[in-house]
Amino acid sequence: MLLLISQILFSLLVLLLLFYDVTLLIVTVKKRLKDIPVVYIICTTFCGIVNKISHILLVDGYVISNQIGGDEGYEEYRRFFGKQLSLIVTWGYLTPIYFNWLMTIHRVGVVVAPMKVWIFSEPKLMGYCIGIMVILSFIDMLIPYFSSCSINFHAHPATWISACAPDRHLLTWFQNKYIIYFPVTAMLVNLLLIMYMKITRGITNDKAMIRQVAATAIYLSIYEIGSLYIRLLPEYFDVMSSEFKDIFYFIRILTICSLNFFVYFVITRVTRQLVLEFLGFSKKKRAVATITVTMT
Repeated sequence: MLLLISQILFSLLVLLLLFYDVTLLIVTVKKRLKDIPVVYIICTTFCGIVNKISHILLVDGYVISNQIGGDEGYEEYRRFFGKQLSLIVTWGYLTPIYFNWLMTIHRVGVVVAPMKVWIFSEPKLMGYCIGIMVILSFIDMLIPYFSSCSINFHAHPATWISACAPDRHLLTWFQNKYIIYFPVTAMLVNLLLIMYMKITRGITNDKAMIRQVAATAIYLSIYEIGSLYIRLLPEYFDVMSSEFKDIFYFIRILTICSLNFFVYFVITRVTRQLVLEFLGFSKKKRAVATITVTMT
């Protein structure tokens, strides 16, 4: 019962976060304001949408196929869709990590060499992001996918299973072991950059964007810290019930799914205002404030 409730809550929250990502993407493309990182928002929300849809299919696919055909029904579902969904989910997660390093290099470049800001013009940034999505991230995923060590997610207990277990493809092994250093080092670089700008320049728009990049790195680190805990302390994790492992996975995945909401709604006023205006909330609040001032 607890597992079923957690699956329902997980799916509902992911659907709400998916709605936010779609809304943010529409607003960003429509408004294209100069004081928001348009290219980064478009690319990260696209990855977020793909990641959320594929995660819903992974989690709810277990519930539906298991109800229809039991364990055999779910194994059939995994056999037909498991590898593909696992590939898409992993791509949707790893790509923002690579984006985060591009953002970090971008912010460092703007601060250190402002005269060369043309290197990060909007068309060039879009080219960099497409290159990351297609060449670096997707091809990186396809190599293990077409090997004898492809990854296929198993929903209960939530775990990623290699076709050549206990071995894994070299690229998969590298990602599992070292990908945590990507967001962690990006976080440290951005925090140092914030401190440097606070000392030398005070509060600036660049500082706000660097804070976004740092927040992204911190949020991305949470999932990997959970992976590190499982890898370094298996004697404590393995003895836990399968229900606990599933819920633990749901919580970690929710940090990934809520990344865009946290960065571009909770801590960023401009994009929060855009979304609220698009949904019709902010205009009502401003109307009430206007009436109050008039009466005063």
